[in-house]
Amino acid sequence: MNNCIKWILALVSTLNATTATAADFSLLGAEVSLSGFGTAGFAISDKPYNFERVISNDGTMERDSLVGAQADLKFTAEISATVQGKFAPSKDKESAWEASLIWACLSWRPYNDLLFRIGKQRVPIYLYSESMDVGVTYDFARLPTEMYSTAPNTDYIGGSFSKSWDIDLGELTLDGFLGESTSSWRDYQRDNIQIPSYPLKPGANYLPFTADTIGSVLTLQRDENRFRASFQYVDINMDDGVTFGTSETLMPASFFVPATLAPALIGSAYTVLPQNFGNKLTSLVITLGTEIKLPEDFRLIGEYSRRQINGYVTGIDTNGGYFAVLKDIDGWTPYVSFAMLKTKSDVLDLYQMINSNAGVSVNPLAPPIFQSIAKDAAVLANASQRVVADALAAFDQHTIAVGTSYSFTPTQKIKLEWARTHIGVTSNFVDAPSGSSVSNEDIDVFSFSYNVVF
Repeated sequence: MNNCIKWILALVSTLNATTATAADFSLLGAEVSLSGFGTAGFAISDKPYNFERVISNDGTMERDSLVGAQADLKFTAEISATVQGKFAPSKDKESAWEASLIWACLSWRPYNDLLFRIGKQRVPIYLYSESMDVGVTYDFARLPTEMYSTAPNTDYIGGSFSKSWDIDLGELTLDGFLGESTSSWRDYQRDNIQIPSYPLKPGANYLPFTADTIGSVLTLQRDENRFRASFQYVDINMDDGVTFGTSETLMPASFFVPATLAPALIGSAYTVLPQNFGNKLTSLVITLGTEIKLPEDFRLIGEYSRRQINGYVTGIDTNGGYFAVLKDIDGWTPYVSFAMLKTKSDVLDLYQMINSNAGVSVNPLAPPIFQSIAKDAAVLANASQRVVADALAAFDQHTIAVGTSYSFTPTQKIKLEWARTHIGVTSNFVDAPSGSSVSNEDIDVFSFSYNVVF
């Protein structure tokens, strides 16, 4: 890991000496343009536990650092191809780095206002979807997680089209996409217990899934102002025996032990075992976004996301978004932003009930020999309630951030930010310490990064 970080820093720091324009040449009759981008980012919080997977008071380079390259190939005036890859922290492994392919698509533009693509592409539902890995293209230290984590998949393999019209209000563009992707959902189990026949283990779990997606995006560009609305419908198939519950109901204590031991326990608990569960769900994500140029070089940026899950009780049914005010002052762009992500209130209420439940106890009227055996079963049943709560993957947080970027040149930018995230009931972005919860607590994060394109 140290070697990876040193390599990233060394490479990005030398980019200042490279040309600021892409390299152009011909290859097998195609015009080829090469470009690259990189971020060396450091983040540190005031808490000993991990936030957003890697940020703690130990500090980390793993939250934002990456290096990427892109090749654009033009075969004819109508046909071209794009290939983009990056080297960055893994999305499905703890403390690992890996190379991944982001774009690998063939484009056909029969007319100036019509474009078709086929291959690996990015889902275009956010304002900064296409450039979210290129830090120079935006001024925030990082794009708000409360918004940019809500799509079930950011990349897909499939087809898309883009059609634009010049109207009195500006340029109107309609994008449509259809395809499939594979990814992982991270779920953290805080307690060091393993429930028999339960697929999640203590610590970080990466739950693989396959998603079929279809969606459309409508964008209006009027001078320097941009307005966007989108919907994305996703069929998600969970792998490796992972399931979602259609309901969460209390079970009698006898459910958790063999029949011979049942009389030794009393009370009730929520079960982690499959009961009215399924491994397929559908998600509908609706987004709204705008970037508006204001007088005196102020800008307003805001995005909203509604992530709806049909048929299951889960914390990933959320509302989220952010708004920010920025001001351009020569090379500086200071900003202030507010972001939030919240699970539906009924699921948050259920989380609190499950998380605080310790209703299984030893029956004092049971024979002593059964009581001694049942004691361990009661401890395990009560501890399992926090496992059930964690599996809901609920969110209740908001973040206030103050920061600035400074552009040395159009291709180089540094960023500084202080952000305070308030955790309400809970947040699936927090790796809570074993046996406890992180609720009604503030997390301060300080970030610094150097960003470049070449």
